Amino acid sequence: MTDNLMQPFIIKCLNDYMSNLEDTMRITAKRLGVGVTGEAINSLSYVTAAAGNGAVSRLSFKQYLRFVDMGVSKGHPLGGMTSMKVTLLSQKKTGDVHLNKNGKKPKKIYSKPAYGKLNWLENQLLYGYSEETKALLHAELTNS
Repeated sequence: MTDNLMQPFIIKCLNDYMSNLEDTMRITAKRLGVGVTGEAINSLSYVTAAAGNGAVSRLSFKQYLRFVDMGVSKGHPLGGMTSMKVTLLSQKKTGDVHLNKNGKKPKKIYSKPAYGKLNWLENQLLYGYSEETKALLHAELTNS
């Protein structure tokens, strides 16, 4: 492979990774029962573009999925909270409301698949680069 063939190889590897990640996230979300309407799951998409000598991929989805992944919601802020100030406008009173300290269990639909599959992407890229190096060395040694 020459330099002009490396960029399409990188784009192909990134597209394979992102497609696999998107499918895994859809399956995991359905298995864990995330989303009643399916709007968040249907918002999953990715774009891969050339950048310099390499490529860049961007995965996009509704912000709600990231909150589900972290176990954060309206009553369960990140880091936990034991009490919260509440103001009753009708009675003009302010007081503390104590929340359940257990929180909400995170449903790992993004971070576990995304970071777990990075080794696969690294291995694909390393294998491609090692094959290119072998081909260049072979061509150089046969020409001398």
